[in-house]
Amino acid sequence: MRSGTSLLHRLISTSPDTGERLAPARLIVDILQLYIRYGGEDSAFAADYLQSPDALLGETRRFLYARLHDAWLHSGKPQCLVLRTVEVAPMLPLVAQLLPEAKFAISVREPKDTITSILTVGAKQRLLGRRTLASAGSVARLCKTYNRAYLPALRMHRTNGQFRDRAVFVRYEDAVADPAAALAKVWQSFGLQPGDGILTADPAKRASLRELLTHRYWRSYRTELSEAPVSARSIGTYRSALTASDIWNVNWRCRILRRAFGYAEHWVGDLRDRQASYEVR
Repeated sequence: MRSGTSLLHRLISTSPDTGERLAPARLIVDILQLYIRYGGEDSAFAADYLQSPDALLGETRRFLYARLHDAWLHSGKPQCLVLRTVEVAPMLPLVAQLLPEAKFAISVREPKDTITSILTVGAKQRLLGRRTLASAGSVARLCKTYNRAYLPALRMHRTNGQFRDRAVFVRYEDAVADPAAALAKVWQSFGLQPGDGILTADPAKRASLRELLTHRYWRSYRTELSEAPVSARSIGTYRSALTASDIWNVNWRCRILRRAFGYAEHWVGDLRDRQASYEVR
């Protein structure tokens, strides 16, 4: 999603209660997607291979706990296992059901900067001959992806008190401006011993992370801020990357989340062409 999940993961991992950072939990996401598929519209393909309709839920939960236990071992048996994955965002209500002890730190970012970062990744992927949502370069489709990532968790956060106690939204802009203040609610909500929130240049030491950073395809997600100290350099990059039409499009299509996350202030003037003046709410 390019919304600061890597940064938030690194910041939370400064707590003494957390262990070694692991590779993103894409395996967990893929298992959840299988459950959603064969527990839903494709259930007829699974019915003859399960003793009961509830068996798939039980097997999924058991598999997840086994993988999380192994991850806990790899992370050094910390008091709190901290994992990162972007793709799980639309499925957080399901994860909350399957893992009732889990808590969630959700990184959010101004959608225009998020989409600008995705488009930058897409340009690298086109050079690699990869056809992805990012490489397609459609701002409208990326707006749908942004909304799809956050709306389920936001709705549940507003309507479910138990989930509200388990989830914390952290704005990327706040995290780079004042990490200690942005993390305060994470420490409090998660019951973690506070970390210093100070990040230095930190080349990945774990073999899995090193491989991802140099992998022919996955390295396309890397930027100069990856594994680097906290920096505000990427804030507002949309101003030199998106057209006035794109900016208006994102502001309108993502208006519900922009208001919810505090990004819906008045915006006057196209920063790419100061002769064009208009207002977006």
